[in-house]
Amino acid sequence: MDYRRFGDVLVVRLDRGDEIITTLAELAKREKISLATVQGIGACDQVKYSLYNVAERSYSPNELSEELELTSLNGNMSMMDGEQYNHLHATFGRADGSVVGGHLNEAIISGTGEIFVHMISGEVERSKDQAETGLNLFDFNK
Repeated sequence: MDYRRFGDVLVVRLDRGDEIITTLAELAKREKISLATVQGIGACDQVKYSLYNVAERSYSPNELSEELELTSLNGNMSMMDGEQYNHLHATFGRADGSVVGGHLNEAIISGTGEIFVHMISGEVERSKDQAETGLNLFDFNK
C-alpha cells in the first residue's frame, strides 16, 4: 500500500496481495481516522462477502476465488467502543458479466486497488441495536 494526503482526502493505492479490510484498518490507525467515507475500485482474486438477514439476525457468507473486477467499494469508517470500525460493501464483476456483492469481509488485491478515503472532522460511535436488527448502528447520543 502507498498513499498521499490531499487536505482531508487520502488517495490510496493497494498492491497485489494487500487485503482491503486489514490494510484500511492499519491506515485508519496510522492516520488517526475516527470518521470517513470510503470509495474505490480495483481487481481481486479472493473475496469473502455476506448478506445480512435482518429477521434471523445473521449473515449468509459467500466466498469466491477467481479473477474479479472490484467495480464498487463503498462504506465508512467510524468508532465502536473506542476502537476504529470499518463498514464496507463491495460489488464485483465476474468474467461472464454477472455481478455479485454485499457486506465485505475480506478481499485480496490481484492487480491494484484505487481507494479514496474522505476524512470528516468529528467522531461518530456505533452501538449494537439489540431491540430490532442486531446491527451496529450509528449512535449520535454517545
